[in-house]
Amino acid sequence: MTVLYWLRNDLRLHDNEVLASLPPDASALLPVYCFDPAALGPDAYLGLPKTGPHRLAFLLETLADLQQRYAGLGSGIHFVVGRPAEVLPQLARQLSLSAIWTSAEHTTEELAAEAALTTALGSQIPVRRFETLSLLHPADLPIAVRNLPFSFSKFRFDVAVRTPVRPPYAAPRQLPRLPVGFVPASLPTASALAARLGQPALAQPLRDPRSALPALGGGETAALARLHDYAVERHLIGRYDDTRNQLLGEAFSTKFSPWLANGSLSARQIWAAIDGYDATYGARSKGALQLRLELLWRDYFRLLAQRSGPAFFGWPGLRDQLPKPAQPDRAVFDAWAAGRTGNDFVDANMRELAATGFMSNRGRQNAASYLIHDLHQDWRWGAAWFEHRLIDHDPASNWGNWKYIAGTGTDVRDTAFDVAQQARRYDPQSRYVRTWRQ
Repeated sequence: MTVLYWLRNDLRLHDNEVLASLPPDASALLPVYCFDPAALGPDAYLGLPKTGPHRLAFLLETLADLQQRYAGLGSGIHFVVGRPAEVLPQLARQLSLSAIWTSAEHTTEELAAEAALTTALGSQIPVRRFETLSLLHPADLPIAVRNLPFSFSKFRFDVAVRTPVRPPYAAPRQLPRLPVGFVPASLPTASALAARLGQPALAQPLRDPRSALPALGGGETAALARLHDYAVERHLIGRYDDTRNQLLGEAFSTKFSPWLANGSLSARQIWAAIDGYDATYGARSKGALQLRLELLWRDYFRLLAQRSGPAFFGWPGLRDQLPKPAQPDRAVFDAWAAGRTGNDFVDANMRELAATGFMSNRGRQNAASYLIHDLHQDWRWGAAWFEHRLIDHDPASNWGNWKYIAGTGTDVRDTAFDVAQQARRYDPQSRYVRTWRQ
């Protein structure tokens, strides 16, 4: 049996259901990462690359690390540029592969890519999908996804509490070899990738010393190092609830999100680390409970996107409510994006995002609220800007949070933030604003 493994947002060895499911008689495995023009090309609202400079650099670091880890197990990765539905069937037929295995995605564009691939392959080469991205395995849910409640509280107390979290899979000790005689293509540079796609090369971002992100880089090696440092070495889980709304420094929150977003760290691995913390330090702390809650929110947005389909990304609300009227003005939007609105707190957050690809959760909520409710701009422009700039962009979490702030998610209440009050509460001495003034 020879399998083509289409790598997506599952860029790790640990807790990988695809690798754990390989049968003993698998004669060869061809891991393939596809640089899809649809994922790297312009968005529908701003015309900007969906994968901006910070996330692209992080992705390339992640893939370089994964390539080394695969090589250490006797395997490798083949890198291709093009639409999966075009390049993967050609490769599968050329090498007479038995099947294509891949991680299941749950958002509209990613599902469309899967469907296009299945259609292109026909009935001769089956596609098998594995669940590697969520905390709760969909097969374990006590309800069908189509019956997911339009309330996180109901999901938390009626669904999640009845769904066990599976233990993470151990990383494999060895992998099947590559197909005989096959020489994988090397990982392209950012400039070479841009040339292949016919796009302008994105400037290589420089690390800003003010960044709240740890200076570890992309990849599973760095992800596991951060998890161990945060949970075990400094046992910061216990104080997470007390610090999570801060704005400066690498320790106020976990900063797991960049690795979670591209799957170089698994949610179940984090959950297991929380279990380990609880076992070591006794009664469950508020920090451990809050961190578990954040992981459940991540799963809820993913399931909500799966249930809602294209409506999850659309202008109207999921309960048929309309957002507040917008007055789209690209000059107003561009000033917000550049951190030139005149609101010091919002501007500081937007400058941090531009410089580092990261913004705190507190900052994201306030920046989004200001764009929608104070500047009266289209919330989808803001979501597209975050998709372009964020190093940790995840479609379900990003668009789900923007939809919530716009009042078009599952909550029909007014979701506008008092940004001035928020600044006084979370940056009372203006340390954050002064840090990001320029």
